[in-house]
Amino acid sequence: MSGDADHLAIAICSAVISLTLWVTFAASRRAKSADGFFAAGRSISSWQNGFAIAGEFISAGSFLGTTGLIFSKGVDGTVILFTSVISFLPVLFLLAEKMRNLGKYTLADVLVFRTDSRNVRVAVALSTIATGTFVLLAQLVAAGVLLESVSGIPFWLSVVVAGSLMGVYVFVGGMLATTWVQVIKSTILSVLAIIVCFGILAQFGFAFPKVLDAATDNAVAGDAILSPGLIFGQTSAINLVSYALAFALGTAGMAHILIRFFTVPEATTARRSLGWTVALCSLFYLVVIVMGFGAAALLGPDGTDLVGPGGNLAAPVLVTELGGGVGTVGGSVALALVAAVAFASIVAVVAGVVISAAGTFARDVWPALTRKEPIEHLDADDQAREDDAQARIARYGAVTFSVIAIGLAMLIGDDTNITFFMGMAFMVAGSAHLPALVLSLNWRRFNATGAVWGVLTGLVSTIVSLMFTEALWMGSGPAPLTIQLPVIVTMPLGIAACVIGSIVGEKRRGRGRLEDEKFAEMLVRAETGIGAEAAGTH
Repeated sequence: MSGDADHLAIAICSAVISLTLWVTFAASRRAKSADGFFAAGRSISSWQNGFAIAGEFISAGSFLGTTGLIFSKGVDGTVILFTSVISFLPVLFLLAEKMRNLGKYTLADVLVFRTDSRNVRVAVALSTIATGTFVLLAQLVAAGVLLESVSGIPFWLSVVVAGSLMGVYVFVGGMLATTWVQVIKSTILSVLAIIVCFGILAQFGFAFPKVLDAATDNAVAGDAILSPGLIFGQTSAINLVSYALAFALGTAGMAHILIRFFTVPEATTARRSLGWTVALCSLFYLVVIVMGFGAAALLGPDGTDLVGPGGNLAAPVLVTELGGGVGTVGGSVALALVAAVAFASIVAVVAGVVISAAGTFARDVWPALTRKEPIEHLDADDQAREDDAQARIARYGAVTFSVIAIGLAMLIGDDTNITFFMGMAFMVAGSAHLPALVLSLNWRRFNATGAVWGVLTGLVSTIVSLMFTEALWMGSGPAPLTIQLPVIVTMPLGIAACVIGSIVGEKRRGRGRLEDEKFAEMLVRAETGIGAEAAGTH
């Protein structure tokens, strides 16, 4: 790429980032209190929240990673997109309104409401931070690859820039700024993707079957690009089911998604926001499918060398070709626009994850390390002061978490398809968080022992099993476990641990009137919202 194109890409990236930074500092005035920092003052409307949630999915993982996955693996790559849309159904029917009605800030707040246990806070904090780390690695690797390819900035410096920006968003503007950054970037990215989709279809007379025909003719895999098995190999059936389950059920356990339901004023707004999310994501994912097969059709066998070892550059290379090719003004402008919007997308997603991780550290880990008395036992005034102190701690926690994520992304490098990292995050969320949340909201006998056993079993079994899969085998030989994302094994383990742990805990300590009263209180609050305002806003 020419020096002019480098300067153009950097200029457009700077313009988009400047817009989001302006929004961040404008929102800072409303992020002073704990409620403002953690939950945006519970003032987000349904469409704003819907676009923000969609922004967590309309990310580098789908725009860059999944486009590259469809380019190289064909129809297998579309599984992630279809299951991602379906994944909002468990959130809608099981969690969205109940989470909002409880009026909390973190996942651990929800579980501790029932269990009143410090151990539960620590266990959930560990799994939340692990989930967020996988997501951050995916996004920061994408940021490094993208900026390095379009502007000549070294991979490590690209990662530092993205990681620093996400720290600024959270430190200065909290949840409100993060929400608006997501709204802006999801809107821009969706418009850009639709334009690219029209550009692809125009090459083939607006007939998608012709795109597929050209893909089978030009792709390295040939006809196999339309047949399942390029990812899943000989065990395609079990792999397909497990892969789909990871994305379909993992969403309902993703902390940075669920905490967005704490930002809306009422439960009905939480429900409506999911309608906006599904509509926007469905439109975008259809476009990504066209882009993936369009890349295979237009780039041909030589495209494999252009899109990088992980396939993460398929979308930028495709847009360059549509703009007239490398070295042309149109190609340079198109590439610069894609780079700017994709980079903004990456930074917005990591900001959402960082505020979740920072909130978890401030509300769940820090009090466990520094206080003997649980904050739930404080009176209203002392708890309000404690909440404000935790907001300050979360700001500095966001900076620390950003630094750690930057270091890990540099260690990983740029040769892994980022979609696998996203799959790992969904797998941890579905195995460690979802069983505990659903049982806590619906099962009377659920207790602290069940929560700790379930969360830790889901977390540990996920990490251990992933060490034996191809995704983390690092090319050192045949992977011992042929299932790519073995959530089909780890989720039942998490459910069983929750149930068995609750039964064991009940036998050890017995069951008293207090446990029944706490469950009744949670049930009433989750279904009606009565008491949530007082508990959540002091």
